[in-house]
Amino acid sequence: MPRPRKHDQSQILDAVERVVARDGVLTVDAVAKEAGVSKATVLYEHASKKDLVGALVARTIAADNAFNAAAAAEFTGPDAALRGRISAARRSPPQQGGNAAVLALVAALLQDADLRGDFRRNQNALGQALLDGASHPRAARLAWLALEGLKFQQYLELHEWSDAARAEILQDIENLALTGNIEPEVGDD
Repeated sequence: MPRPRKHDQSQILDAVERVVARDGVLTVDAVAKEAGVSKATVLYEHASKKDLVGALVARTIAADNAFNAAAAAEFTGPDAALRGRISAARRSPPQQGGNAAVLALVAALLQDADLRGDFRRNQNALGQALLDGASHPRAARLAWLALEGLKFQQYLELHEWSDAARAEILQDIENLALTGNIEPEVGDD
């Protein structure tokens, strides 16, 4: 039987994000101090730093899925899920000037197969849902990859797009998804 929670998980996970963003590393002591709780309180449900990061990964996935689902709810018919993700991307440009917590999450994912598995399962389910609901599956696949690539570049600060260029890219992605306008494969007539 699970133990009853005696503390606010959000408070502790918020502290994890702040510690990683501020310090670049994660210690249970620093999380406890930042959250204003004892180390024993942090360790009560999170026996290790890996457990803390795993809980943060799960929260991040759930929040992203909920945000995108709310955006998709504005659309009906084919391509609703993909159009929702594009709409969500228009509303939430990544923070400019860095997001150390996101970078730390990516680093954790690269180092831990279990955490990667959680993201992989989520991405596979998301991709399948987008393709199942697409009026032009090949174009939707390319649009989704382009959208994720844009987000990846910005979250990891690999490229800084101006607001105008970002808006234009998102419009191009949407046009691709909705029109299905991709070049035929070589040999197709």
